[in-house]
Amino acid sequence: MYRALYRKWRPAAFRDVVGQQAITTALKNQLLHDKVAHAYLFTGTRGTGKTTCAKIFAKAVNCPNRTDADPCNECAVCRGIDDGSVLDVVEIDAASNNGVDNIRDLREETVYTPSEGKYKVYIIDEVHMLSTAAFNALLKTMEEPPPHVIFILATTEIHKVPATILSRCQRYDFKRIAVEDIQARLLEVAGHEKIQLDEPAAGLIARLADGAMRDALSILDTCAGVSEQVDEALVRKMAGVTDRSYLFELSDALARQDAPAVLTQIASLRQASVDMKRLCDELIVHYRNLMLAAVPGAQNLLNGVSREEQEEYERHAQNISAAQAVQCIKTLCAALDKMGKGVDARIELELAVYELCYPTPVVQAAPAAAASAAHGGATVFAAASVAAPPSSQAFVSAPAPTAPTPQKAPVAAPQTTPEHSAANQGQETPFEPWAKVLEVMQGKDKLLSAALKDSRAYYDGKRVLIDGSELFLEYMRKNEFSSEMVKSVLQQVTGVRYPIGPYKKKRGQETENQPMTADATLEQLSSAGVDVVYINETEGE
Repeated sequence: MYRALYRKWRPAAFRDVVGQQAITTALKNQLLHDKVAHAYLFTGTRGTGKTTCAKIFAKAVNCPNRTDADPCNECAVCRGIDDGSVLDVVEIDAASNNGVDNIRDLREETVYTPSEGKYKVYIIDEVHMLSTAAFNALLKTMEEPPPHVIFILATTEIHKVPATILSRCQRYDFKRIAVEDIQARLLEVAGHEKIQLDEPAAGLIARLADGAMRDALSILDTCAGVSEQVDEALVRKMAGVTDRSYLFELSDALARQDAPAVLTQIASLRQASVDMKRLCDELIVHYRNLMLAAVPGAQNLLNGVSREEQEEYERHAQNISAAQAVQCIKTLCAALDKMGKGVDARIELELAVYELCYPTPVVQAAPAAAASAAHGGATVFAAASVAAPPSSQAFVSAPAPTAPTPQKAPVAAPQTTPEHSAANQGQETPFEPWAKVLEVMQGKDKLLSAALKDSRAYYDGKRVLIDGSELFLEYMRKNEFSSEMVKSVLQQVTGVRYPIGPYKKKRGQETENQPMTADATLEQLSSAGVDVVYINETEGE
């Protein structure tokens, strides 16, 4: 029966393990000096050798003919551990045996001495999948295990393992295997298997494996099943990887703000069965490479790309700044996060690229163009408005606009130069952008917006003074979150970080600013020529 390459070429000794020299050296030294611990924790990404090293260690502690620190792999114990006939080494998959009853059965078995070897070794793979009750059941046994028991826990998600378990284990972190090490191992395996693998193809497989040797051997096995001559074109075809040129075409179209071209290409890739989540992830990595290529001296961090691709990135990085690349990465990461919550992946990706093509302008502060109104000395100012981009139907069928849409005047804000501040020190003038602040506040905090309704604000050269009720001002003094919200909205509207404070009315101003009564209002309307009819309620009774 045919054995897959990753099984056939699984390391049987520490010397065969690739890319984890520090860990294998530490384990070998413990074996040589007879300082074997009772519990180990192996953590790292998939395919980096966690379970492989666990099995080699289990064989080494029980092998009677051990040479140096490696098992002989020839004795009955080593062969029995490999084929599963020796019951002293038990492999448990915590993903399917994660209940408390499974751990209780394991705990009861630990009291029995090993039958053939020196130690009973329990290898618990994906240990983070154990339930809370199962972890609690395992804890006591790990704290005071029998002298003939060794636990080896393996996990890809170390953050899910309780701290009480971590503190009782020797932890070893398995790093991703370097591209060069994977490539060398692939060429070695291909030579023994009579597979004609060229170096560019081996390099591409190593990059696609993303640090996992098992994935690399699986890709090679897939390609070798089609042809004994494995080249780069065959690897791209079998791994479902197309030429990276489409990523550069997408980023170039985004740099031109050519939304129709970007959306058309996304539609074409989707028609070719390209997964939208994978495309979004590839774009994130693509912009990371552009960011590194745009930063002087960071080009050597472009790992996992060929020399030709590195030159391509360096050439395209001349048309984009590192800040622009960072913004693209943040937008695409937000879209990828929403895709993981069940939202339609294509729509989220289209919204992300549309946002990158038509970024929302930031409201900027501008000199005031004040015009005095008839009442209260209030100043009239224009509210900022951002021209909306064309509708989705319009920009899918028509080219992107070539000229920016005219915008209205931005919100006026008080001047903040030292001369202006000094001149206005102690002089309180109406704060012109306050109406816009109240408008923006409605979308931020409904409760705070209601409390600020009909309020006024003044500027004394240093602070924005809010004219509100005593109850509101007392609330603001005690509620730091609301004060910070007001400051944040002020900065959003004006572009300046203003301190705030209460507005204290001057003597005589209390009656001046009081609203008119209903009778006074009716008298004012009557004097202006409006017919006012008084209805006596008692007459209607």
